[in-house]
Amino acid sequence: MTSLGEDGFARIIESVKRPSSYIGAEVNSVRKDRASVSASIALAFPDMYDLGMSHAGLKILYHVINAVPDLAAERVFAPDEDFATALASEGAPLFSLETKTPLSQFDVVGFTIPYELSYTNIVWMLDLSGIPLRSADRGDSAPFVIAGGAGVYNPEPLADFFDFFFMGDGEHGAVEIMRAVAETKGEPRAERLKRFAKIPGVYVPSFFRPEYGPDGRINKITPLVEGYEKVTRVFLPTLSESPHPFDAPPPFGKPVHDRLNVEIDRGCTQGCRFCQAGTTYRPARERTPDEVAKIMDCALEQTGYDEASLTSLSAGDYSRIEGLLTRLMDRYEDSMVSLSLPSLRSSTVTDGMITQIGRVGKSGFTITAEAGSQRLRNVLNKKVDDENIMRVATRLLEGGWQSLKLYFMIGLPTETDEDVVGIYTLADKLASLSVGRKTFRNINVSVSNFVPKPHTAFQWYGQESAENLRDKKERLFALIKKNRRLTLKWHDSRMSHMEAAFSRGDRKLGAVVEKAYRLGQRMDAWTERFKFDVWTKAFAECGLDSRDYANKTYGLDDVLPWDHIDTGLTKRYFRKEWQNALDGIVTDDCKTDKCLACGIDPKICFSPYEAEYKPEPKLPSAQSQAVGIYRLYFRKTGLCRFLSHLELRSTLIRAIRRSGVAVKYSEGYSPHPKITFGPALKLGVESMEEIIDVHLCGEVNTAQLLTRLNSALPEGICFSSAEPLAPGAKGLSSIIAGFEYEVVFGDGFDIAALKDAVEKFNASPSAVFRKEKEGKVKETELKDVVSPIEFDEKSGAMRMKLRFDQVKGSVQANDVISVMFPGGAPQFRVVKLRNVTEW
Repeated sequence: MTSLGEDGFARIIESVKRPSSYIGAEVNSVRKDRASVSASIALAFPDMYDLGMSHAGLKILYHVINAVPDLAAERVFAPDEDFATALASEGAPLFSLETKTPLSQFDVVGFTIPYELSYTNIVWMLDLSGIPLRSADRGDSAPFVIAGGAGVYNPEPLADFFDFFFMGDGEHGAVEIMRAVAETKGEPRAERLKRFAKIPGVYVPSFFRPEYGPDGRINKITPLVEGYEKVTRVFLPTLSESPHPFDAPPPFGKPVHDRLNVEIDRGCTQGCRFCQAGTTYRPARERTPDEVAKIMDCALEQTGYDEASLTSLSAGDYSRIEGLLTRLMDRYEDSMVSLSLPSLRSSTVTDGMITQIGRVGKSGFTITAEAGSQRLRNVLNKKVDDENIMRVATRLLEGGWQSLKLYFMIGLPTETDEDVVGIYTLADKLASLSVGRKTFRNINVSVSNFVPKPHTAFQWYGQESAENLRDKKERLFALIKKNRRLTLKWHDSRMSHMEAAFSRGDRKLGAVVEKAYRLGQRMDAWTERFKFDVWTKAFAECGLDSRDYANKTYGLDDVLPWDHIDTGLTKRYFRKEWQNALDGIVTDDCKTDKCLACGIDPKICFSPYEAEYKPEPKLPSAQSQAVGIYRLYFRKTGLCRFLSHLELRSTLIRAIRRSGVAVKYSEGYSPHPKITFGPALKLGVESMEEIIDVHLCGEVNTAQLLTRLNSALPEGICFSSAEPLAPGAKGLSSIIAGFEYEVVFGDGFDIAALKDAVEKFNASPSAVFRKEKEGKVKETELKDVVSPIEFDEKSGAMRMKLRFDQVKGSVQANDVISVMFPGGAPQFRVVKLRNVTEW
């Protein structure tokens, strides 16, 4: 633990809005003895916990590294402002979740970079950690700051901040890098970097020097180390070599993608000309249906999720997708597990796929149309047409779906006003679609702004100005608001402008990133925190203009800032695809057609394989068995006292599923487990007695039930007893009349003063608690809802009972203390002892 100690950490946690993001107490969190570890890494995600805990790559690295006994990986996420302020007030650096170790004490700080608008967060996290921002300023004892992920294929704007980057599949190089770190300890930093540069996929930016011409453009990128002229992306030959992170810590709260994600394939050969992921994840590789089924079984058991997503850049292009869906749904339908697919090309969606996906619940369905006209889709090489989109939408209505999401881009190369209007025309046509009396209640039309990306056929094309993009959005909004069933969601064109500037930027932009951070910028991916004027000022103070990067069109023979990064696809291929785009020529999918000579060796590309449909035995279902209601009592202590009521609910529901206990599900459109929770406990308060009522199927041995449940719970939550309820027994809402609390004061309290406060409160005919909310003051007469307070002179602890009302709720013990000590109470903590059934 950091020098803060437990008390200091508690003070920080008690002062923030989302404490669960920082406690690191999830099931499967790994804590290793640092003395037995040869190398350690802090896996850093430059955004908040809720986003980072959804990131598949981070989970894989955590699993792969911690699977090696003498290597340790811990996690850290960008904090919110309140946590950073609390750190500063305590004089503490940013630390890891698991052991609360300062980042500066790790051997490596490894960032996953998901997008360009996370750059200031990276600088912020380094600054909070006390690590020199620039690699040139780090001494031999400083950790190596490295990065990988989807956002590193033009690393030049961040080159000055990182010691090195890794290009490619992280599973491929993670352990090799950590081994090299361990083996070179004690050597000079410069020599260690030379060793790391020999690892395939490692890019050390200080070993290259960009040279600029009089016009400010790059003329040449000069290698400074012999034999190290370029960096080539590395990748796993098959996905069977990528271990699924079965033991990934299930997150607290509600992360962005709160479901089990199983990667069914990696890489895409559709050849969409705007798509960087389609080039940087090639070649296409598939897990076999057998591999996917095995992963699903194990992962569902270990995570407790009841929803799974088969992740892919284009799930419909998985060569055995319909048979896989049938196989999985046959197995999991009675276990109340629903399946979903990420966005789909309508031409790959079959009736059978829709039938299988809808067998357990019907979540939203997304169709990627990308453009409003067929002409423009041909420019993009997007193999989708209106006929296919209407066919899929019709089948969805027949299957009972009520909502639909459409995804488009504006600002695309060769786009005209007619193309933009075409977005509305298609959406309006879908809103008017009906099958019998069935129509879509709502269609979300999501429109993003085209951002030219390196290593794509559109990398030379300058983005439209932010003003033009805004005007197009306004024209589209004026059309869409005519139809109440359509909802337009769009991205801020100024944010997209900055994304384009850094996507296509060079090393000069490192100074802009640092300047913007010094001016207060961070969390730029959050619309409400992005400040375009601050970024404009940062560019100006560095003598640069963002438009020279975002809106500039490169010549086909220009030296690009990322030319020394080899993804495996050649510039010759990209030039040919650019010309095909201008000519409106659609290129075939090389997965099912001829090789397009993109640069990847065709010998290692996707090869069709045999995979017959295998009927899966259904998992045993208890849904049809007799149901009994059980009342379960549990404690919520330690760091888990910082879980909110909603976070506690999701934690318990997943734990119940992990334990294998058969819970009855509700009927209807969206089935959910039949569990009744007691009244919410105030955040930060420990409890010796919380209650839930659970509808369980089949025969239940209560002793075994408690053992199974407790084995699936994080430390700090523990079930203590369980009892069956007789038919017609009163529910929780009817039996809880109040709560009994103990208030324990910290060191240095004055016994006489505490005793006097208790006596005055008990003797007073009135004690009013006032709470202001949204400009209104609510008054509560505490004497009506608080029993006489008991005081233990030996320990200095108070005990009080607070009445609970189902409609009005209950005052908190903290509220009572605030009235007893209007000038401020000594430090104290509150523990709920039990529920009161009679008042």
